[in-house]
Amino acid sequence: MEIIGTGGDGENFIIYKSFDSRLFSPIGKYVNWKLENSWDDYNELYHAINYIESLKKLEGICCEIHTIEKDGDIKGVLTIVGGAIDKLGVNHGDFKKTILLKYFHIIEKGKGYGGYWLKSVIMPHYYDLGFRQMLISSSHPKSFNFYNKIGQETETYYKKSDNDLYERICKTFVVRIE
Repeated sequence: MEIIGTGGDGENFIIYKSFDSRLFSPIGKYVNWKLENSWDDYNELYHAINYIESLKKLEGICCEIHTIEKDGDIKGVLTIVGGAIDKLGVNHGDFKKTILLKYFHIIEKGKGYGGYWLKSVIMPHYYDLGFRQMLISSSHPKSFNFYNKIGQETETYYKKSDNDLYERICKTFVVRIE
């Protein structure tokens, strides 16, 4: 665990090099919100943990978990995947200079945490490590506008929810890290 930034309201931006399921509590809260609001039946928490566990089996892949923490509570989480991402089927530019942003969830929406976190903490951190682009794939339509502002859409596709009850629109964006 390492604090790589702080915010104006006492937030700490922390990076974890090893996985602990408690770090994904914001994803669990989102899944519960979806259940309570009959949103869809895609369980991001299950898929996120399964994804992390699958990465552990691949040589040359690194995974770092980032959190926003305030007063001992995890307010947000995102996962960065790098290394030999071509093993994951990613063939977009120079994979040695590309990172994947996965499972980006913030509990308190509309406070500007996401934009600040990405632009002022995450991107400078990975720029200093030699990365020049970030790929983001999302199935959250409310996030598409934000990603279009910071990057360029490269792909639109559809996938079914866990029980084939919903068709989910998904988009991939490339964000230059400068």
